[in-house]
Amino acid sequence: MKGVERVSNQLEGSRVLVLGRMPEVLETVTRELAELGVAVQGTTEAESATERFDAAQFDLIAFGRGLVGPLSERLRQGFAQQNPSVRFLDTFAPQAVGQIVTALEGKDRRSLVDLDAYCARIGYHGERAPTLETLRALQELHPAAIVFENLDVLMRRGIDISPAAVDAKLIARRRGGYCFEHNSLFKRVLTAMGFEVEGLVARVHWMAPAGSSPRPRTHMALRVTVDGQPWLADVGFGGCVPTAPLAMDTTAAQPTRHETYRVIPFGDGLLVQAQLGEEWNSLYELSLEPQLDVDYELPNWYTATHPSSHFLTNLSVARTTPEARYTLSDGRLTVRTPEGDVEKRSLAANELEQVLRETFGLPVEPAWWPVIERAASVT
Repeated sequence: MKGVERVSNQLEGSRVLVLGRMPEVLETVTRELAELGVAVQGTTEAESATERFDAAQFDLIAFGRGLVGPLSERLRQGFAQQNPSVRFLDTFAPQAVGQIVTALEGKDRRSLVDLDAYCARIGYHGERAPTLETLRALQELHPAAIVFENLDVLMRRGIDISPAAVDAKLIARRRGGYCFEHNSLFKRVLTAMGFEVEGLVARVHWMAPAGSSPRPRTHMALRVTVDGQPWLADVGFGGCVPTAPLAMDTTAAQPTRHETYRVIPFGDGLLVQAQLGEEWNSLYELSLEPQLDVDYELPNWYTATHPSSHFLTNLSVARTTPEARYTLSDGRLTVRTPEGDVEKRSLAANELEQVLRETFGLPVEPAWWPVIERAASVT
């Protein structure tokens, strides 16, 4: 109760207008906000909202997910004319109350991550505006600088995906990680730059034998909306990671610096595929329901600890630069160029350690040596 009282005291006197589509959802959100001391009003008759409400009477106007698009833009313009200082917020029902509280408390989204440190880590020196050009640049630079790797899983250290732990590992200590680490960091970076970002979850199909049983949903990806168009952003899919955002509203082939991809309807979700040679190979089946940060705790735990997870038995390291894809599968190094040239070679333990340092840029630790020796024995 003390925590609720503390929040309520901070929010006392805050004035919020909530616009939505579903009366039951609107009722739930406004009731919880009222319990926290917010002076809240709401309506599902959004089309006439600028005529029924005066934006000068509110500090914040929150829009439900069902209002995204031209109507939302028209309402914002109308409310801004009434009150140029009013703030707007797009919300998602399961997170709406928390999103509104965070906005009212004045928490700066830039505090989600040290942008200067991240940009230095990946070598980005461009504008930080939430544009498609910025997203393209970041998505190409990230997998070239921060590698995909599962060394901590192999050493049974577990994977902590809290923001502080991820930033300490991937930025400060110049390590790599797997999807939950990469894409949770990328999500915070994009959010801090002003992008509209949602976390998604996917069922991996990559390298699965035909007709095999479905795998659990253990991959994290992102949906980034730029100028009303949804884009798939993923910097954590290892050796076949897309190096450019993929449009989610077309089935057309989408060339990148490396492979060509396509995103096609698949049941209630989307299937992401890469063209390898003449064939389309499925990477993962994407659910379109936005995920909360807490939703990734269980699949992360499963991936890092379950006996059936291949990350517990096989060394996987990948780095993708404009010049080539470099992948390690245990003691086998593969280098693929955009032109289609492929080089494969098996590595002895000392060679593997050298490649981890020089090709992948990892700060090799003495504690890694048993993993390196075991991986080198597998060819």
